[in-house]
This record gives sequence, structure tokens and C-alpha cells, in this order.
Amino acid sequence: MESRMIYASEKEMVLEDAFGRISLKMKNPESVVMLARKEDSLILISQYRQPVDSKVIQLPGGRVNEGEQLDHAARRELREETGYECGRIHYLGKLILASWKTNEEAHVFYTEELIDHHQQSLETHEKITILEMSLEVCLRQIEENTINDTELCYAVLQAILKGFIRPE
Repeated sequence: MESRMIYASEKEMVLEDAFGRISLKMKNPESVVMLARKEDSLILISQYRQPVDSKVIQLPGGRVNEGEQLDHAARRELREETGYECGRIHYLGKLILASWKTNEEAHVFYTEELIDHHQQSLETHEKITILEMSLEVCLRQIEENTINDTELCYAVLQAILKGFIRPE
């Protein structure tokens, strides 16, 4: 299907198809997120998201820099957004975020080896609150649709299916 370019920058293109549907094609579509467990709690973040005009509870994560390994990016984002350093990490899978709207994909990691904690090292546009939430509360909020972030829900499901976390 043919598309017309509406906008282009070094990082992305906005396209419109023959039916007037808008999509975003990113030149580097990869991002990473980390589901981190600290004892009986998950380390989550909350931040305001402009497109939905509200604060969203989600996983620490962000873009993968050009030439950066996925696991390195996941460790870096965890450290920057929460201050936590981690040991061994596990790859849970790749999530296509919204295939009808963008080519962005998130690579999802898990760790339960939090080895050190420092201050956050946020980018100037970031205002992030760190949350420690029990798995039980997180699952209940997912069930109640209070937590509805795609990456977080996918990460929790994959961590359960792969046996890293066990609901009570």
C-alpha cells in the first residue's frame, strides 16, 4: 500500500496512507525495558505521558543508542531511571508495540539481582517517580485495568510463563 510522507527528520518519518491513516516509521525502532524484582517487590516507575495526558505506571526503559547492545541499553536505562545497578539479566522477548501505528519494538529484560543503588541520572525532559510495588498489588492492578501499560503487562506475563516470578 502506498503512503505519502508528511514529515521527516533524522530519526523518524510520519506517513499517511491512501485512507488518511497516519503512521510513524522510526529509523531506529528499538527500545528496551527492564522488569526488576527486589525481594517481593517490583521496581516500577511513574511518569507523565503527553499522548495519554496522564501519569503512567511502567517499566524503566528507553531508546537503544546506535551501535549499543540491547542488554547494555537495558542496564543503562535501569541505572539512569531508578539508580539501580544489576547483575545477571534475562531476555524475556520482543514486543511490537502498535504495529498498525509504528514500527517501534521493545526488547524486554528481567533481573532479580539488584546489586547497588545510586541517585537517578535523568535526562532533562524526564520527571520520574520510582515505585516499589508487590507482585500481588501489581497483578491486581493489571486485572483491574489500573495498570495498563503494554510493556509492563507483557513483561509480567513473560516472567510468570518463564518461571521467574510466581503469583501467590
